[in-house]
Amino acid sequence: MIRNSLKSILLMLLPLLLLFSSGCQTFSPKSPTGVRGAELAGEWQMDQLLVELEAGEESLVLLRLADGDKVDGYFFLEKGDAVNFQIAGNSLIYESRAKDGEALSSNVTSDRFAFVTSRGQGNTYTLTFRNPAGDEQTKASIFLEVIYPVTGTLFLAVERK
Repeated sequence: MIRNSLKSILLMLLPLLLLFSSGCQTFSPKSPTGVRGAELAGEWQMDQLLVELEAGEESLVLLRLADGDKVDGYFFLEKGDAVNFQIAGNSLIYESRAKDGEALSSNVTSDRFAFVTSRGQGNTYTLTFRNPAGDEQTKASIFLEVIYPVTGTLFLAVERK
């Protein structure tokens, strides 16, 4: 009797042990996390985010805005060697460049950006960060601040594996 009970318990625990030992994750850690946010003068929303990326990963921040809205922001690397950064609506609006002027250079560690939305670009804007590092040990940690009209909405992507 005890032997059968022990066998039943082991059979029930075995799938759980396999699940946890396989490193299975439901959600990817690529989504930025909010650090803080505040409403400024009743007209603007300021959000500060932390974006953590493994080598070769990318992360998205989406802004839903009205025609003619102004957006301002900046980012800097807290950890890592470099980052690629782009802003796009219906097409590419902005791309960070290194001091040498080359697009998507491995020398971009910070940048400031500003843009005005337009009907031609749509109402959803994507801020994309990519960690260009080829070495699996090179993790990037990016601080981002975005200021946009209080009527806008910021969305963080949830990615599933």
